[in-house]
Amino acid sequence: MTATAESDSRVARALAAPTRAAILDLLKARGPLAVKEVADEAEVHPNVARGHLEVLSSAGLVRTSWRRHSAGGRPAKVYEAAPGHTEEGGHLVSEILATVLELAAPSPPVARQVAESAGERLGRRFNPGPGATFDEQAEALLRALSTVSGGMRVRDRGPDWVEFEDFDCPFKGIAEQHPETACTLDKALKEGVMRALGTDAFVELVTSVAWGDPTCREVVRVRSSG
Repeated sequence: MTATAESDSRVARALAAPTRAAILDLLKARGPLAVKEVADEAEVHPNVARGHLEVLSSAGLVRTSWRRHSAGGRPAKVYEAAPGHTEEGGHLVSEILATVLELAAPSPPVARQVAESAGERLGRRFNPGPGATFDEQAEALLRALSTVSGGMRVRDRGPDWVEFEDFDCPFKGIAEQHPETACTLDKALKEGVMRALGTDAFVELVTSVAWGDPTCREVVRVRSSG
């Protein structure tokens, strides 16, 4: 068995258990968590949560770090979803860029239109249905974006906004030469997904790999009707 095939097999086995898949989704949504925090959220015993986390870690889906307490003392071991570019994400981004080039881009209006259309197609696959709350739409947006970038997580959220951080920007391949186009595509993709989920939203840039930051951070905010 090749190294790639063995890695794919470990990932498949790790995600075969619904509880492990749910824990990975939890880490993507909440960021770094300790074993007890995972256990409380997943409603399992801490020893069970630890076992699931170790399987996810062995498959390369989760990584560990240490969280220092403000009051001092021994740092706590925490787990977070590991960045990992996905094959599907590469195909989608390639499709967007190929269409942009075909239409003689970079032209910001054309780039936005192409990325928004791709986002709408992606968003329709994850639409939670009529009457979904904003929180439910935000979770659907996270799942949709995770098919494009394996490094996506929720950093913060409010009643009508959610901030995402991406450790594996899908547009980093063009970011160095065309930073404005990369940011335009990234923002429009998210807005297109939200439109398909049933909400008119806009994206505010906080940090960007295209402009030299270590990660991309963006706030997706519901557009006021007023």
